[in-house]
Amino acid sequence: MDSTWAARDLPVLDALVKYLDDAAGMSFPHLRDIAELTSLEATDVGRAAIALEGAGLITLQKVMGGGHGHWYVTDVSGYARHLVGQWPSAEQFVDELASRLDAAADDENDPERQSRLRELASAAGDVARSVFVDVATAVISKQMGA
Repeated sequence: MDSTWAARDLPVLDALVKYLDDAAGMSFPHLRDIAELTSLEATDVGRAAIALEGAGLITLQKVMGGGHGHWYVTDVSGYARHLVGQWPSAEQFVDELASRLDAAADDENDPERQSRLRELASAAGDVARSVFVDVATAVISKQMGA
């Protein structure tokens, strides 16, 4: 059996996350909306939604008698947001932290504080990276309800 993740399921999940984020709880996407956004056939979007629901990534509301197009999604999991890149991985978080510490050091006038910021940035980027990643993983996992 061929993988459906890259060609079907991930584009549907990405569109669902973006739609729900943009709507901010004011509306929920029907699968026919997602079919239009992704240029996928409605039946393929329905299959993707069933697979994503089965994986615990979305909450799918099925309307009887209306077919896939009338089904809609009310929620996506934190892990779904992570999969589409809306929430960072621990490694991405640590890289961003190191980058911001470097930038803060560039803007600091006090040589002692500048030196401390550069040491922190270096630690986040090098030696202490595994510790930083472990801590970031714990924080991100807690946010995602894991």
